[in-house]
Amino acid sequence: MGSHDIDRIIRERVESRRFRIKDIDQLKTVDDVFNQYTINALRELMNRHVVEEVYGPVAQGKEAKVIWAKAPDGTDIALKIFYTSTAQFIRGRYKYLLGDPRFTGAKITNTRKLIEYWCRKEFSNLSDAYNAGVRVPKPITFNRNILVMEFISYGGLSGVPAPLIKDAPPEDPESAYLTVIKYVERAFILGRIIHADLSEFNIVNTGNELVIIDWGSAVKANHPNAVEFLLRDIENVNRYFSKELHVEVFNGKALLNALLRRFEYGGDVTSDEDGWLLINGKRIIDDVVNGQS
Repeated sequence: MGSHDIDRIIRERVESRRFRIKDIDQLKTVDDVFNQYTINALRELMNRHVVEEVYGPVAQGKEAKVIWAKAPDGTDIALKIFYTSTAQFIRGRYKYLLGDPRFTGAKITNTRKLIEYWCRKEFSNLSDAYNAGVRVPKPITFNRNILVMEFISYGGLSGVPAPLIKDAPPEDPESAYLTVIKYVERAFILGRIIHADLSEFNIVNTGNELVIIDWGSAVKANHPNAVEFLLRDIENVNRYFSKELHVEVFNGKALLNALLRRFEYGGDVTSDEDGWLLINGKRIIDDVVNGQS
């Protein structure tokens, strides 16, 4: 297949997903995620000149659907639209909100209010991770049950989402593993946040870099279950890279202990040219190796 054929297929894919702005009130007949509540939220984002044009879905999960859209300047953006009535979502999310100091005293009176808090929580989590230097979708804004963020594409192709690493493993697994560990530390030390649901199901491969997505379950470092969630993230990452990609990984408990020691360090934290945090002059991979020897 030649380059012209590929371009044609991509253009056809774009057109097949396009919704016209004047048809916004008819979106509920096109996709079930667009109930009237969501359409009203989307209209507000359009009136605020955040969203210019809406295309079709590019990913779907138990709690949300990701829609490809365009900003007024023509750049691709992603709309993560949370379903407003999902019993499984409701049952599974309270443990991540309860115990989070950012939501102490929050009055969750109904399902939609919970969804709005969850959307706001993911925006806050993304912001913390992004500001800590973790490669995540850049958060833009949110409204009701719609989170607006950077569209993570594959190979820079407009409207083509980057695949999960479980479907498109990195060409250099050893380097990829270290990159994920680097991001886990930056999130924890600088962002004071833990993903809490990290695995091969929420790391995507753009062809050039890895991006960690789905930060809704993330908790702050002072959450009562923080250490449990952090260890689970480490063990999930270790399991995938060791069993599926045959990478020699660090001992999970040793890595956890190194992270906790470095978190408690009261001195200056700097970075080297590769983005590794330097605490007491050492990278975490040096601390782990020394701690295991």
